[in-house]
Amino acid sequence: MPLSPEINELRVSLDRIRSMLEGLVVRGLRACGSDDLAQLKAFADELERSGAGHVAASLTALHQQIESGDRAGVRTLLMAQTSVRLLERLLTLRVVRSQFAMADQVEAARAQIGGTGGGNDGEEDVVDDEEEE
Repeated sequence: MPLSPEINELRVSLDRIRSMLEGLVVRGLRACGSDDLAQLKAFADELERSGAGHVAASLTALHQQIESGDRAGVRTLLMAQTSVRLLERLLTLRVVRSQFAMADQVEAARAQIGGTGGGNDGEEDVVDDEEEE
């Protein structure tokens, strides 16, 4: 089952955000330029619209601390990374849960129609062949 466009867009955004934050860890916050700050603000706005306000708030706080030269920005950067990774995991769990629910619905519909032969998927035939030998 393909991902919905909204989920796929959020997944791609989270991947880009994670990559950017990892780059900031390597380069350091003082090396952050105006392009980086604009991108960080754009990511925060996008996450806010997506309903991920907690992660957006950590990115906004990071943006403000980088602009002001606040040394607490390092801690905020690590917290933002953690928030992004947590959101990725939650998104993964929701996708898997919906896929399992869809599979259960399909299986229930097959069982109701009688298309699976009682739900054993041919196991009974294999057992019968072994007993005959």
